[in-house]
Amino acid sequence: MMPVLAAHALPGAALMFTAGPAAGEAWGEFGGEALHHASLGPAEYRALLAAQGFAAIAHRAGDPGCGGRTAWLAQAASGG
Repeated sequence: MMPVLAAHALPGAALMFTAGPAAGEAWGEFGGEALHHASLGPAEYRALLAAQGFAAIAHRAGDPGCGGRTAWLAQAASGG
């Protein structure tokens, strides 16, 4: 997914996403249906972001301001 996001990001664009707090899989529920969750570990996300020209600006695991979720904020290279 990171290459697709990078292909659509303008220089300096912000990218925010949620992920699991660590590498692994879990099952949840959404709208009464089973929902599969899978996540990479923080080091893997940092490497993927960097490989696509994004700098990780912030990473908050279990952020109370985000309902206990793990949030990432990255920025695309400014270019030029």
